[in-house]
Amino acid sequence: MRRNVLQVMAVIPLFLFFLSVEGCGLLSDEEDSLSTPPRMEIAVQLQDVHRCSLISPEIRVSNAPKETKFYFVRLVERKGKDEILLGEGSWREDGSGVIPEGVLTGHYRGPCPSEGHEREYIFEVHARMDQNPRSLAVAYESFLLK
Repeated sequence: MRRNVLQVMAVIPLFLFFLSVEGCGLLSDEEDSLSTPPRMEIAVQLQDVHRCSLISPEIRVSNAPKETKFYFVRLVERKGKDEILLGEGSWREDGSGVIPEGVLTGHYRGPCPSEGHEREYIFEVHARMDQNPRSLAVAYESFLLK
């Protein structure tokens, strides 16, 4: 037991040194920012015309990985712990960072809460290189509707 305690105590100074490396300026902010690219974000332009309709809203994507070739979009309704898929579709990345209104035609139906009931809806946008289901990045926007 005493030997284990001595072994742990011998490692503590080394551990403290590595914890202080960033604080001493040994890692510059520039090097750190290169290792963590900006997080992909989306802004959904949901309007009344998109409720209970087959017309998908415009979605603006920012900070998508440069390898992105298309976006896969899902809309789910959350009811308690359950999620119900309302629609999905894909859009080829054209360099604009915009998924235009109405282009998600593959099994898409807009949010449509029952009258008087508040529901949570979540748009998911997956940036992908090809038809492989592995996403390069995923962004979410959730909102409540009555």
